[in-house]
Order: sequence, then C-alpha cells, then structure tokens
Amino acid sequence: MDIVRQKKQPLFKSRSNWLILAVTCLLLVIGLFVNRNDASFRVNEGSILADRVQRGDMEINIRGNGVLVPEDIRWIATDTAGRVERIYAKAGAVVQQGDLLLELSNPLLVQQLEEDKWELEALTAQTKAEIVAMESALLDLEAAVVNEKLNWERAMLTLKAHNKLLEQGVNIVSKIALAEIKIDVEQSKKRWQLEQRRLAKQQQNLAAQKVALQARLKRMHRVVQRSQVQVDNLNVRATMDSVVQEMSIQLGQQVNVGASLAKLARNDRYIAELQIPEKQIKDVALGQKVTIDTRSNQITGVVNRIDLAVINSSVKVDVTLTGKLPAEARPDLTVDGVIEVAHITDALYVKRPIFVKSNTLQDIYLVDETGNFALKKKVKFGLVSARYAQIEAGLKQGETIIVSDASSWKEHSKVLIN
Repeated sequence: MDIVRQKKQPLFKSRSNWLILAVTCLLLVIGLFVNRNDASFRVNEGSILADRVQRGDMEINIRGNGVLVPEDIRWIATDTAGRVERIYAKAGAVVQQGDLLLELSNPLLVQQLEEDKWELEALTAQTKAEIVAMESALLDLEAAVVNEKLNWERAMLTLKAHNKLLEQGVNIVSKIALAEIKIDVEQSKKRWQLEQRRLAKQQQNLAAQKVALQARLKRMHRVVQRSQVQVDNLNVRATMDSVVQEMSIQLGQQVNVGASLAKLARNDRYIAELQIPEKQIKDVALGQKVTIDTRSNQITGVVNRIDLAVINSSVKVDVTLTGKLPAEARPDLTVDGVIEVAHITDALYVKRPIFVKSNTLQDIYLVDETGNFALKKKVKFGLVSARYAQIEAGLKQGETIIVSDASSWKEHSKVLIN
C-alpha cells in the first residue's frame, strides 16, 4: 500500500520573516548594550557593601572604648622629712587598713620629742607649785577674815554689855569708854568687810591664774602630741583596704615633707572611663544604661558623669558599675562600652551607611531590582547608632542600599555594578 507523505512547510515562508527576526534580535542586543552603558561610573561588586531595609525594634547605642579605674584612689604623702629605712609592701601587694607600708628615720624628730616631753614635765611641776602657793595665800586670807570676824563679834559683846549696864543705871562705864567701844566695833566691822573683799579678789585671781596655767600646760601637751604624731608618721601605714598601685621610692632615699610615697586603690569598687566621639556625645545623658565588655565578661552600669572638655576629638564619660565585678577586673583593664541611648519600636532601619549623621537628609545609592545598577536617592535619616540608622522617609522595607563608602561616586546619579 502506498503511503502519502506530507511535505513540511518552512518556518519562515519568505525572506521578510527572516528580516523581522534579525531586526528584533538586533534591537534587543542594542537595547541591552545601551542599558548597560547608561551608567557613567562602574564599580566592582566585591568592593561594596549593601544592606536590606528592615522593620522592627531598633536599639540606638553608642560605643566607646576605655579602661577600668578604681573608684577610690589615695596618694599616701608624708608630713615629716626622713630617710627610707624599710619598704614592707611593693606595687601589687594587697594591704589592709593600718598595715605598715614603709618606715622612715629622722633622729632630729625623735630628739625633739624627748625634749618636748621633758619640758612638759617641768611645766607640769611648775604649774602645780604655783597653784599650791596661791591656794596657801588664799588660806591665809581666809584665816584673816575669820580673825577679823571674831574681833568684831568680841567688840559687839562688849558694847552690848556696856549698853545694858547703862540701861540699869549703873554708872561704872563712862561715856568716853562707851564711845571708844563703839569705835572699836565699827573698825572691827570694816576690817572684817575689807578682809572679805580681799578674800574674794584672791579667789578670783586664783581661778584666773589656774585657767592661764592650764592653758599653757595644754599648749605644751599639744606640742608633745604633735611631735609624737610626727614620730609615729615615720611608720607609714595604709589608710584603707586596697591594692598598692605604685611605690615610687627606694631604700635609702631622702624624702621631704609632702612627698608622695605610695598610691593605693580600692580593689573592690571600680568605675569605667569611656572615650566617646565628640560627634556622638550630644546623645549621651546621665543615668543611661551601659554594658561594659571586658572581653571575657560583661558588666552592667549607668552613666554618672560627662566631662565638659573635648580631648583628642573625644569626651570622657564615667560609668558607675552596678553589676558584679568579674575576676579579671583590675586597674587600667581595657574595656569596651555600649551606651543605650534609645529603644524604638516598629522602626524602619538599615545598617548605618558611612558618614551618615542623625536627623539629616542625605544622598545614598539604591540598588535596583536586577542588582546591576545603583541609583542616587535622597533619604531622610532619624536617629543613628554605631551600627544602624533609622529611616524616616525615602526608602521602603525590602529595598537594598549601598552602605560602604560612596564618596568617590557622589557626582554620578547612576552606577553600574559588575
């Protein structure tokens, strides 16, 4: 049986169809070429960093590095000159309050103390002798007062007896004798009153003299006490439970009054001193929470002081540590600190682009959907932390921007990524 085969029709029946296909392909190639060459600047994809815009809770933090510093530091100084005889504690030693740190010698001070003690003994004896003499004189005056009182009383008795005889009519007493007796009575009374006044004055004088003598004696006691303190201070002792940070003297060294001998630091209470960039210090406030990282542990704290001065483009911030101190805590330990400035809920944010500042309108490069181009766009940023930047306007969730340094492209509105 014969099989009839049907002849296949050509895909393009005419030359015009081939021409249309060729023109279409050419246009596609030209469009692609033109599109890829539309950017006036090209960057290598491996040389840039990009990040996708996210939405969620955002922590505004400021980072700074610094050191741990003892909260209580004391310099031990001497109020007496002397030569270093012995050193009992060196740098790094743990001491308790009252422990002997070093011993000084000063023979002149010791001799002066002995002379002051001798002078005090002599003055004490002299004071006692003078008080005894004045009290003896006071007793003599008291005796004189008593005698004059008795004489007055005796004269009064005689006068009363003569007056009684005259009243009875007995004329054995003349008027002259009576007048003399009255004079004796009056004189005895005045002498008694005079002796009383002398006794009162002597009592006042004795009290004043005792005050003066006691003041002089007290002054000498203080001189001896001061000399004793100076001699005692030749034995330099720790003023608190601490660690000896520095011992800046050597055996045999002569030290003068006021010289610093040792530096003590509390080893159980520290603060962190952080250096914060001056551009970010405006967002730091007292009472903000801080996390201190010692590389091995983390310690919580709060900001308690912000320095007024700017030194080397940074400001010193003191942090009081509220958490438990780790075992590695020691003076001058290098630490990192993170200050919690703010917490924003439901925020639109992205990794912080280079050179972006808080509350500014800045140009950034938005990566298109193909990932081949970056287009310049203005974006309004809100709060900025060390890692993230809040977006207030100009970007949407899911869009991708270039966060690395793009300052060399800032004159180009479109950049090719290849």
